[in-house]
Amino acid sequence: MNLKETLFNKNLPVHEQLIFCLLLTAVGGFFDAYTFVNCDGIFANAQTGNLIFVGIDLIEGNIPEVIHYSVPILSFVVGVLVSKVIETRYKELSIFKHIYMLLIVQILALLLIIFKHNFFGVDVRPIVISFICAIQFDGFRKINNLVFASVFCTGNLRSMSEHLYKYVVLKKKESAVPLFIYSIVIVVFLSGVLLGAAMSKFYLHKAILIPLFIICVNLLFVIAIHNKFSRKRI
Repeated sequence: MNLKETLFNKNLPVHEQLIFCLLLTAVGGFFDAYTFVNCDGIFANAQTGNLIFVGIDLIEGNIPEVIHYSVPILSFVVGVLVSKVIETRYKELSIFKHIYMLLIVQILALLLIIFKHNFFGVDVRPIVISFICAIQFDGFRKINNLVFASVFCTGNLRSMSEHLYKYVVLKKKESAVPLFIYSIVIVVFLSGVLLGAAMSKFYLHKAILIPLFIICVNLLFVIAIHNKFSRKRI
């Protein structure tokens, strides 16, 4: 597979295209940095980190902090459940309509916290963003036929290391493309973190407009591909 086919493979569904998945990955990195900076150290994606904080605070008897870190974990679970409901209840929908639904749910959720992120004294940003990340994680799991995650990088790092070994040590040329893809996914995630941290420190809550814009760009990308396929059928 050459570079052009890697960047856009017409044989793959739109939600597995490299461009689409890299935009999701940038958003995933941004969200983690955004909530960590703006929401008292909560991770939007890395629920393992939140679970560690829950365990430490339980030992220390700090119940308010246990609740603080438990709420986004529960929200992540709810997000996965909602994603599964959409997947099973609307399974007759085309892949494009399914993607539209997942992206629009994310956009509406972000619009909610942009206009009002505090309800009855409760900051709902980590709750809503963890929900969004769960939908994103469950709904989009492959990139160029490779298993990946857009919201955290442990699995991606493992896969990159595996293909690095195969390519360098075992001389397997077929690992070149997966190595490239996983490497760029990790770089883009880190770039999203850097952008999220910088924008959050400078613009605080208003920084959330950036992932909203990126998700809207992804939606436009899906619409463009859908229209292209529709014209071919005519």
